[in-house]
Amino acid sequence: MFEASSYKLNMFQQCPRRYKFQYIDGLIDIYRKPRPYFTMGDHVHAALKDFMSTVPTCERNISKLEHLLREKWQRNRKGFTDKEDEKRWGEKALNQLRWFAQSQDLSVTPLMVEKYHKVELSTNISLAGRIDRVDQEVDGSLHVIDYKTGKMLSEPNQTQLHIYALILSKEQDLPISKVSCLYLEVGKFQTLKPTTADLDQVASYIIDLVDRIRMEREYSATPNNYCGTCDFLEICPNREEAAKLIVSEDEIDF
Repeated sequence: MFEASSYKLNMFQQCPRRYKFQYIDGLIDIYRKPRPYFTMGDHVHAALKDFMSTVPTCERNISKLEHLLREKWQRNRKGFTDKEDEKRWGEKALNQLRWFAQSQDLSVTPLMVEKYHKVELSTNISLAGRIDRVDQEVDGSLHVIDYKTGKMLSEPNQTQLHIYALILSKEQDLPISKVSCLYLEVGKFQTLKPTTADLDQVASYIIDLVDRIRMEREYSATPNNYCGTCDFLEICPNREEAAKLIVSEDEIDF
């Protein structure tokens, strides 16, 4: 059974060699490096998870959310170059959570928060993913929300959002009316309203891409703007070309 996920499929599309290093050669534990944007993102997600699932609505405020972030931060402070770098990322995280507390409806009780899902897509493909949050709308339909702590894209990642909707549609009888990226850096939503045709299309896309992965033999390195996030850059056969394409951490969508 091939286990597919949005992250895994996207990695193959971006760079087959990176996919091979991680999922076929199993080198990630050897080459994984702590990175400040992942550390920050993990802490923001963890703070929002506790805030929206364990804190009583009457106690939800900015101070409580800041406290949760500082608590999470003490558990992992890896990836920062120095104290100033850590402070910069810490302020970025605090600003995102302050916006959330000031602008969002804190009385909402999500249907699901940070839940891992795994469903069967076909007889030989399973589809997995961790969905940040699912709200139930007034009409009973579901709204899937993916928190983003990085740069806002000009257009939402339709494939990723439709994959989340597809996963949930196979678990729930309720319709999925909306799937959104919530960009905490700028305080904006990017929302899609998936149709049955959209979900059928993304299912076909996944099946076709898995077939390609299974048939792949070359796994060529494909330098791109995400090379700076690659743990395998030092062993990449195209590392010199890749190094020229690395962008600032502030430009990364994660």
